[in-house]
Parts: sequence; C-alpha cells; structure tokens
Amino acid sequence: MDSLPHLETIFNKLRRGYHFTPEDGEVFRPLWERFDEYERLLDSLGLDLRKHPQNVVYLVANDNVQPGTQAKKMGLFMMVLVEHFGETHSSIVPSLFDAVFRIEDLPHLKKARYEEYMNAIGIHDTEDLKGIVGSMDRFGFAEEKSNGFKLRTAAYRFLDLCREASDLGENASDDEERSEAEPGPNATGTPPATFASLDTEEESSSTGPETESSGL
Repeated sequence: MDSLPHLETIFNKLRRGYHFTPEDGEVFRPLWERFDEYERLLDSLGLDLRKHPQNVVYLVANDNVQPGTQAKKMGLFMMVLVEHFGETHSSIVPSLFDAVFRIEDLPHLKKARYEEYMNAIGIHDTEDLKGIVGSMDRFGFAEEKSNGFKLRTAAYRFLDLCREASDLGENASDDEERSEAEPGPNATGTPPATFASLDTEEESSSTGPETESSGL
C-alpha cells in the first residue's frame, strides 16, 4: 500500500472534499486504475471512497448528515444553471460541460424566480455568485478561468441531484392533484420540481473531524 502513487496528494485533497476526475491527469489515472487498493487503505482509516460512473472519485460520510449552507448554495446554483441551460439549449449534455460561463451573464439574478431562490440563501450580487464558483472550484466541480468558469466532470453529481429532485417534484405534483380532489394534510403545494429535494438531500462528502466537506 505504501507504493500507491501520489498517495499524500490524493489523501490531502480527498479529505478536503475534492473530487478527482480525468482533468487531474497523472494523479487521477492511478487512483482510477487502482481504485480498490486506495479504497481498502482509506477504509482502514474509517474513510469511504466512492467512484461515480462518469469517472469521478470522492469521499463520502459514513454517517447520514444534513447538508450545510455551502452545499445548499452550490446545489441551488447548479439547479438554476441546469434548468436555464435546458430551456435555452437543445440538449444539456455534453454542451453544459463545453461552455465557459461568465459570471455577469448568469441567469441567477436576472430572472425574478431565480433571484428569489438566490436571495433566500443569501446570494444578492455577482460577488456572492463568484463566491459559490470559488467553492465549486475548490471542491473540483468547476474550474475558474480569467473570463468566467467551466464545469468539470465532477459536476455530473449535481445532474444526479437535479434528476432526483425532478422525480420527487413529479411525485409531489401527483400527490397535490390527488389532494385537491380529496383535501387533506398534504394539500399545501410543493416547491418547483427542480428544487424539491434541496432540504432533504443527505450530505455525503464529509469524513472525520478534520475533513472539509462539499456537502454532496
């Protein structure tokens, strides 16, 4: 196990919530190819290493915990971006990962409904948006560029969240239709489908007292 390549670099970044992807080049390659060996080593330290089908490697928490403010900000930021992208492009993937987004052009504070969502989590101006992008860069979800930012492969985890939220929203809409026909305790309406699971999505990238978490 001591011969595992880039072990110190990989360990230090993983425990800070970083998501490794093919964009990490020579560091990612042995981590993916020898995943089982890294997994066993980290498991011996009480850490749970996972890999996503889209070539993403990250740590998750061993205990179920609720997402923190930072995770909710990144999650809602991405859900707005994905929804807007879906409305303005013929397809989301792979175009979403090819685009370079300029902060000043983002829809988050330009559409009343999106602005309301952003304000609810303390995002009021472009500097606040830059702060979220900075967090996403730190955790490996995005790459900051001089003219904006580009999403990394790890952002596929947010697409999973969006799909789950959409499914929950569709189920909630069905329940609401039934409750309108027969009023009961669930006849209170639901958030928009894309955002329905934000408050219930479990945090899973935090491990240990000294580990920073992306909250996903």
